[in-house]
Amino acid sequence: MNHEISNETLTENIIEPELPRSPKKRSPKKITWVILGVVLLAGLGLFAIHAGAAKTDKGGKSARNKQQVTPVTVAMVTQKTVPIQLQAIGNVQSGSTVSITPEVSGRIIGVYFKKGQDVKKGQLLFTIDDRSQIAAIQQAEGIVAKDQASVQQARATLARDLGQVDQARATLIKDQASVRQAQATVIKDEAQVNFAQGQSDRYGALYKKGAVSLDTAQQYLANIRTAQATLQADREAIANAEAVLKSDRVALTNAGAVVKGDEAAIANAQAVVRSDQGALDNAKVQLSYAKIYAPIDGRAGNVSVTQGNVVQANSSASLTQGNALQTNSTGGTSSTTPLVTITQIRPIEVAFSIPETNLPQVQKYMQNGKLKVDVTFPNSQGHPTPGILTSVNNTVDNTTGTIQLIGQFDNTQGNLFPGQFVNATLTLTEQPNATVLPSQAVQNGPDGQFVFVVKPDMTVQNVPVTVSSSIDGLDVIQKGPQPGDKIVTDGQANLVSGSKIRIKTGNGAGGRGQGAESPKSGGGES
Repeated sequence: MNHEISNETLTENIIEPELPRSPKKRSPKKITWVILGVVLLAGLGLFAIHAGAAKTDKGGKSARNKQQVTPVTVAMVTQKTVPIQLQAIGNVQSGSTVSITPEVSGRIIGVYFKKGQDVKKGQLLFTIDDRSQIAAIQQAEGIVAKDQASVQQARATLARDLGQVDQARATLIKDQASVRQAQATVIKDEAQVNFAQGQSDRYGALYKKGAVSLDTAQQYLANIRTAQATLQADREAIANAEAVLKSDRVALTNAGAVVKGDEAAIANAQAVVRSDQGALDNAKVQLSYAKIYAPIDGRAGNVSVTQGNVVQANSSASLTQGNALQTNSTGGTSSTTPLVTITQIRPIEVAFSIPETNLPQVQKYMQNGKLKVDVTFPNSQGHPTPGILTSVNNTVDNTTGTIQLIGQFDNTQGNLFPGQFVNATLTLTEQPNATVLPSQAVQNGPDGQFVFVVKPDMTVQNVPVTVSSSIDGLDVIQKGPQPGDKIVTDGQANLVSGSKIRIKTGNGAGGRGQGAESPKSGGGES
């Protein structure tokens, strides 16, 4: 450097050689300038010495870095079949929630479960004092029995009146026979009258000729008058028989009307029986309400009553033992607090939203069958809970540009609770032969993400990468190293392009250096 000055030169500039000279007198001004020049030269010399030493140290350190061998862990870039997935924050919700309220009034005499307990469908939860319902059933049974007796009585009356109808019908038939017999007698009498008239005419002619006596002629004349009288009597008998027949028809008609009245009375009695039977059935239903059973499988929430509380039908629960509960109303609407709320947790649902731009993709893969949904949460310890996609909402949320999806989970272990937030992963399909590498190999730099690729001469090179998704500790890359390349997964902090490395061995390091592990089906995002 131009500023470097040797110690000898500096000494020469400062110390003059001692030669025998004649003494001269120097001015104070010149002495001051000499001193300032000496100080300036000394400062320049020190600066040059420090700069040279710094340059020498820097060059030595750079050389040492190039010669340093850094121990690292490596892995192989591989190809795997990886799932194409969408990830979202989901909210656990129950598919069915039932609020239990009493349907009859009375005192709670039994509570057969505890809050937070899992209950089964049909399990007995509460019993209410049912003595009033039993009394109502007994009263309704008495009324039904009385009405059934009325029906039997009406049927007996009908049977009696049907007998009278049969008797009237038989009398009518008999009188019809009498009319026919009288009509036959009249015909016979008309024939006798005609015969007697012929004899009387003949013997009257013979009397006029003097062939017979007057007594004989009068005898035949008397015969015709007798026959005519008999004919007239028989005709009157026919009229009387027809009058009787008409009366019989009227009696039969009246008996038929009575029978119809009896049938109407039976129908009315039967209707009363049905009405009272309905009241009896309702009383039995009210009695069944005295025992409250779980309508679904689920988990019981807070219990608002204890044994001894009095509740009103379809109203909230009394919180003071022994006090009857009154229904609160606001604006005519009853405000009710359920005795307990049962929430279904097996199966359970998870609602999550995806961007509407992903909806066509979801619909496309749904045509091939059920899509898999996995959820994880802080305490899941990395073990996803599997489920299936069951429904897609019919409306896109305009405020967020997302659409809601519902997944259903068996939840056999009971790890999912309604209201819980989870990480939901929807698997659409699988991508074969995807290039993957361990996520810890990817570093962030000023120009983006990169990895250190190991070269054959055991040096490394900084290679940029483009990561498309992350799945179970593996990054799926679209651009960067190729399958078969070795990459550094640990020890990158001491590396730059061109650094020499040494692959660490022992205690699993060699295992990690063999290659990336196979991805699982859960986790990751598209």
